[in-house]
Order: sequence, then structure tokens, then C-alpha cells
Amino acid sequence: MRPIVLAGFAALLLAVTSPAKESLVVSVSSEPTGLTVKSQKSGKKIIPGIDIYSDGTVLVRRYNGSEATKHVDKPAVEALLQSLESTRFYKVTEESFDAQVNKSNPPGEVERIVVTDCPVWRIRTRKAGVTHSTKFYGLWEMVEHYPNIEQLKTLKDAILMVYSAVGEQP
Repeated sequence: MRPIVLAGFAALLLAVTSPAKESLVVSVSSEPTGLTVKSQKSGKKIIPGIDIYSDGTVLVRRYNGSEATKHVDKPAVEALLQSLESTRFYKVTEESFDAQVNKSNPPGEVERIVVTDCPVWRIRTRKAGVTHSTKFYGLWEMVEHYPNIEQLKTLKDAILMVYSAVGEQP
């Protein structure tokens, strides 16, 4: 009986003194195709991007292989989440983009471009148990070629909002 009580007390003490694990609330990544980005610290493959946690901790991974840990205030994290939610970025998909391009041209006259070796951009948010996410291949190149497609601008603006919130450039 005594070992069970001691084990229970030790578990309770550990739970009370251990910091709570913060949850990932915003994540943006730019997964390159055609090249590998290696961490300057570990030498392992990394995917450039930004992860923001609910306590304001920010992890940054850059294309040059450098990594940084930053911090933003909790109210700034909440404001960012609200701003991202209002953009409805998660409604933008490659399929919705195709539909908008098809609608913006006369029937049978759809111009398409093919881009290669571009990154796959991903953005994900989690708030109050609800996760929203989307991904898009060659986003920056597509915005340049299709400047009148509002969905692309919405998605790019959402990604830029995250980078700006932590003082980084994509």
C-alpha cells in the first residue's frame, strides 16, 4: 500500500510542478520542391515556416537553415487568430481557384500556366478546438500570373499577416 501512495503522491507533485504544454495555434510553412533545406543547428531537414503557440512562443525556420525562437504577447496571438479567421483563408483551395479561373473567362477560353519547383504553402489555425487549414502549390507565382483572382490574394495576405506578426519575411 505504501508504494502505491508514494507513486500517486510523486505523480501529483510532478503534475503540479511541470509547466503545461502549450498548444500550436498558428502554423505556416513553405515546403520547397526541388531542394532540401537543412538546419544550421542539427543538419537535419527542416521545412521553412513559422509556428505560434498559445503562450506566445514562436518558432521560426528559414530557407537559409537558420532557426529562431521568439515571443509575442498573448493578446497579439489572439488578435492574429481573429484576423486570420476573418479572412476565411481556409476556403481557398486549388479546386476553388480552378473554379474561379474558369468563371472569370469565357467558356472554352481558359488560359493556364504551369509552374515547377515552387513551394507548397500551408497555413493552419486552431482556436477553441476548431482547426482550419489549406495548402496551395506555387502561391506567389500564381498571384503574380492571376492578379485578379481574389482568393489568391486572400491566401497570400493571410500568410503575410502571420510573418508580419512575428517580424519576419517569407
